[in-house]
Amino acid sequence: MKNKIIKNKKLFKLIILVLISIILGILYIAIISKSNRLMIKENLELYFSSLNKLDYTKAIINSLTANLLYSIGIWLLGISIIGVPIIILLLLFKSFILGFTISSIIYFYKFKGIIIALIYIIPLIINLFLIFFLSYYSLMFSFNLNRLLFLKKNINFRNIMRRYIKILVFVIICTIVSSVIEVYVVPNILKFLQI
Repeated sequence: MKNKIIKNKKLFKLIILVLISIILGILYIAIISKSNRLMIKENLELYFSSLNKLDYTKAIINSLTANLLYSIGIWLLGISIIGVPIIILLLLFKSFILGFTISSIIYFYKFKGIIIALIYIIPLIINLFLIFFLSYYSLMFSFNLNRLLFLKKNINFRNIMRRYIKILVFVIICTIVSSVIEVYVVPNILKFLQI
């Protein structure tokens, strides 16, 4: 019972950190310089104008590489006890990017931007959920490893490791699905809506 309460507190703290990071990402567009805003606007316009000539093979490879490396990196950091702060930073960075993306699209495209943002962020939300899920279990794995190695607690490490590997496999499968949505579904919906 005590372990469950501790786990729930850690989960709650992690959720709060993610929400704060998303909010900071949303607010960030208001404090950056005009030149940086102009650069963001140009990048968004470049993305939307390139939808008609999107190289799907290159895009899926880039998306899979970036997303899988991020996930596998977090998973590996969970095995090392010193990876805990890096896992948290990677999760917060992903959350910040989601908030910043939403606010940037809405800032530059106004009401139309709400529709664009809702479509565009679908894979980002899936990825953030996966990274959050993986980060939570990576942190728990790291804490269990710490308890086993340094506190000499009696833990069934084999079961914990087996579950940790299953979590990675689940995240990899979902990441592949998310990349397919990001590359094949989202651009085609945006093209269909003539955005």
